[in-house]
Amino acid sequence: MKHQKKYRVRLRVYFAVVSIVTLCTACLLSGGIALYHGTVYFVRPIEEVDHAVNQIAKGDFGVRISRRQQRSKNAAYVHELDELEANVNRMASELAGMDYMRKEFVSNVSHEIKTPVSAMMGFAEMMLEDGVLPEEQKEYLSLIYDEAARISRLCENMLRMSRLENQELVMRHEQVAVDEQIRKCVILLSEKQEGREQEFDLNLSPMSVESDPDMLQQIWLNLIDNAMKYSEPGTVIHISGRNETHGITISVQDEGIGIPPEKQAHIFDAFYQCEESHKKDGNGLGLSIVKRILELLNGSIECQSIEGRGTKMTVNIQK
Repeated sequence: MKHQKKYRVRLRVYFAVVSIVTLCTACLLSGGIALYHGTVYFVRPIEEVDHAVNQIAKGDFGVRISRRQQRSKNAAYVHELDELEANVNRMASELAGMDYMRKEFVSNVSHEIKTPVSAMMGFAEMMLEDGVLPEEQKEYLSLIYDEAARISRLCENMLRMSRLENQELVMRHEQVAVDEQIRKCVILLSEKQEGREQEFDLNLSPMSVESDPDMLQQIWLNLIDNAMKYSEPGTVIHISGRNETHGITISVQDEGIGIPPEKQAHIFDAFYQCEESHKKDGNGLGLSIVKRILELLNGSIECQSIEGRGTKMTVNIQK
């Protein structure tokens, strides 16, 4: 007679198998849940970045990603995704600023061109009327010429500003006698405004620097022209220059109307003009051009002004 087993499965084996199956099931379930939540944690920022980039591509520069992670005082970012979110927010902010500047630029250009064109149309209509005397026609033609010259100067300055904004390197490097160049600019502007009683006080040491001569001349022309524009006839424009250990320093100081403190921060902005009464004399690009040229030449400019007493522009150029 065949011997019969007492147990089909021993309890310790049964318990071991059941324990192993239970642990494996628990591990799979808990691991799956943990993996799911971990995936959501990493995928959500990517989805938010994708949404923000799509909105920016459509022209919505006001979109921002909400960074909810708790950051440490010892670290700028939680991880690489947090840094990506911060960079996308920064890009959107910069693009919003550029978009505002573009719209402001278009608005300013439209305004600057519209005014002289409207004046030219008005004078032309007067000339077309019957009974206009030859003397009046000559006067109207002179006014039309002045307005056309104003548009020409605006276009020239805009082209110059555009070239400078897109230029990163200075291609010409020549030894320039800066003191002699400034004296030539004074003579040139004095002849241009012949009949104006303007005095100059020049105190220029022999100065020489290796740079782009055309760019340097544009700086002096714009600064001296501005000083003349905002000074009364008969006043003195003081121009001084000296050598420094780091380079050269030139100052142009007038005895004009000065600049109010609240406006001094904007004088280098494109199309900004402090004095409404001088809008016909310029278009607010001169100082913007000067600042951009000095950025290319590794130089700087500072403004000191007292309202009612005059303005002093100081230029520093490194050798």
